[in-house]
Amino acid sequence: MLLDEKIALLSQRLLRLDTGALSELRRMEVGGVGPLPYWALASECGFLDDDAAAWMRIVHILALLTPRGELHAGDRLHDPERRLGAALCDGGDPTWPPAGGDPRPIVSESRLARLLATPASQRGEALTRLARMLAARRDRGSGVNCKEIAALLLFGDVERNLQQIAQAYYRRLDSAARKAEKEEVQ
Repeated sequence: MLLDEKIALLSQRLLRLDTGALSELRRMEVGGVGPLPYWALASECGFLDDDAAAWMRIVHILALLTPRGELHAGDRLHDPERRLGAALCDGGDPTWPPAGGDPRPIVSESRLARLLATPASQRGEALTRLARMLAARRDRGSGVNCKEIAALLLFGDVERNLQQIAQAYYRRLDSAARKAEKEEVQ
């Protein structure tokens, strides 16, 4: 099974889990034995025989990003078209910035710079912190490209992935700044 398929299936399954299982995954100690919901997902989604520590981190991060509470029809977790860099800029709110609002990114440029410079051994923890920030603000109906998160944790050579995150972040920021300038002129 390809990574795209594993992530799509995992995100669908996470959205369908009961609140108790999701809570276990959000509290999961990455690198430990892992709770039963993790192992059930690993089996169902095709990563049972893959690097358990990396997949525990991925599942943990995606569980953090999964909308809390009762499932709504429009809830989304994974959206292959919604770049991680854009979500880091706008906080997962596709209407950001509000009309007449300041296009200040949710994740500061200095935080983005730290993520881009984070060594591979610390990248999981950095992504977990950013996921917590996004989860607090993200629109339930706006997903994020979860494959980008997984790729940063599964593969050693991620320079291109990091460049794409920075590109999407600044593309989103520039678009918002131009929109704000147009509103000021009118």
